[in-house]
Order: sequence, then C-alpha cells, then structure tokens
Amino acid sequence: MRFEVGAAYAMGVGLPLLEAMRRKTNFENFHSYVDDFLVGALLLYAAQAVTRGKTNGPVLLVVAWALLCGGLYGSFFWQLSSDAAQDVGGLANITVVIIKAFLYAIALAGLFLSSRFAISNQSAG
Repeated sequence: MRFEVGAAYAMGVGLPLLEAMRRKTNFENFHSYVDDFLVGALLLYAAQAVTRGKTNGPVLLVVAWALLCGGLYGSFFWQLSSDAAQDVGGLANITVVIIKAFLYAIALAGLFLSSRFAISNQSAG
C-alpha cells in the first residue's frame, strides 16, 4: 500500500481520536473540535476511493491532504507561538507542538506524494 493511502487511513481514524482525547468534554471552541472529524472522514473516503480504484480517488486524496495541511498550518504555528504552559488538554505546550509537528510532516508528505500519484495517473490516462 502506498504511504499516502495508508497514512490517510491512519490519520482518518487517528485525528478524531486524538482530538477527542485531547479536548475531552471541552467544547469552548467547537470549530476546533469538529474539523478533525470532518477531515478524518474525508481522508477515509479518499483512501477508500483510491483503494477501490475509482478514477477520482487520487484527486480526492490530494484534496483531503491539502485540506488537512491548510488546517494544520494555523493550528501548528498558533501552538508554536503560544506562551501557555499547558494545552487545553492538560499536556505541556511543547509536547503538543511536537505532536502537531509530526502530524504536519505526515500531512505534507501525504500531500506531496498524493499529488505526484494523481499527476502520474492523469498522464497515464
């Protein structure tokens, strides 16, 4: 299985779980909670489309990774510049920065690789 597809399955399940564990029942910023569920669902849908060989699968995967990269950009850099000692979930801010940096790196790799895959499929078709 291609990295960007396997990572889409993993992140599609993992992002909502991590966000639910992080925020627990803190719904102050509801939009910050829900986006991980929406992007997770899109990643799963796109990964499944690629796995099933649907012609729009590679493009859907690019869109899903791009949406995640866009969302993580603001989230990561806001967390990086935060002077709070702890995150909303109670973890040390630096721990959350490291986790988000890791997730952002995966998302960027997924975007890059899925873009190359979509372009190669377009050229082959």
